[in-house]
Amino acid sequence: QAGPLGWTIPAALGVVKADPRRKVVALSGDYDFQFMNEELAVGAQFKLPYIHVVVNNSYLGLIRQAQRGFEMDYCVQLSFDNLNAPELNGYGVDHIAVAEGLGCKALRVFEPSEIAPALRKAEQMIEEFKVPVIVEIILERVTNISMGTEINAVNEFEDLALVGNDAPTAISLLD
Repeated sequence: QAGPLGWTIPAALGVVKADPRRKVVALSGDYDFQFMNEELAVGAQFKLPYIHVVVNNSYLGLIRQAQRGFEMDYCVQLSFDNLNAPELNGYGVDHIAVAEGLGCKALRVFEPSEIAPALRKAEQMIEEFKVPVIVEIILERVTNISMGTEINAVNEFEDLALVGNDAPTAISLLD
């Protein structure tokens, strides 16, 4: 996320425009993505290809976590039964249809084993179509995300990876 919610798409488009040879991959949560997704049309119009990974839990996780301190969990879901996309099983907005409606290409992933093949396919699609390609990854709805007010005061809700087997797909080796 490139700052305030919604700036991820324009930031990625700016990087692609500034250096068309650079491979760009953006990462957004579903709510961040929904803020300014109309900017995808700019990427389609001006042929600014990049991969945009959208992690979709159909939930305002960080807001829910902030509410926990007040013993609240109120109206943070983004889910609804989308009559036009029953395959979403209540995850609401069909980000694939939105992206394609704005002139882009998109893929959806439900299982972790599908992520790497989808990213490879997205790379092929940006070469072929020269437009942004969205890779939506459906996540579990309610989870706790590491957060804190300072870098040295981050709350972790799960054990951190300590050795390579704890995080076998990590970029760097822990062992």
